Amino acid sequence: MTVLKYSKTGSACFISHIDLLRHVSRILRRAQIDVKFSQGFNPHALVFFSPPLGVGVASNAEYLAIDTDMDAKEVFERYNACVSDGLRAHAYFTCAKNPNLQGKVVCADYVIDTPYCDVDVKGGFEITYQKKGQTVCEDVADRIYGVFDEGGRLGVRLALGNTNLRPDRILPALNDRLGRDIAVTDLLKTKQYVLENGRLVDADSYIQSQSI
Repeated sequence: MTVLKYSKTGSACFISHIDLLRHVSRILRRAQIDVKFSQGFNPHALVFFSPPLGVGVASNAEYLAIDTDMDAKEVFERYNACVSDGLRAHAYFTCAKNPNLQGKVVCADYVIDTPYCDVDVKGGFEITYQKKGQTVCEDVADRIYGVFDEGGRLGVRLALGNTNLRPDRILPALNDRLGRDIAVTDLLKTKQYVLENGRLVDADSYIQSQSI
């Protein structure tokens, strides 16, 4: 099992997750990477992604697990030879099995291209958004793990995975609080985290612990 860590930047940010699945499938065929398939009446390629990224949000910390017997370095090189700059891989790992980041990731860090200032969420953080034609209002303070200074820019750690807080949904409330005009294209995901023995472990370290 090879795991690629890749970026989703530039125009690739506007590819939906479903379109990304198709796009990566074509890339793997073009790169002649020998992907294993499931058994049964409807076999599918054994390719696994980390939790979906919202449209318009950039990331330097996306993960793609590929079930293959090929050498991880060769997979990495073949993939990068056939991919656009916006989806380029910049690290690779070899694991005994699928690390299942889709099911294990619990939160992620996002750096926002705006000057840092303290945002107090202890008293609550209410957001409003549209869902299936309905206006939804909810307090999401329990899904904001933290606010931090990242080189003078504003960083936020948000729930991701089974319990999810889409970063674009906090922007209107954040803009109201700060008097700014932050757009979804100002967001960059920088890390993903897995919960291990009661503590957060960044995805790189978790995957390395599964490496062979």
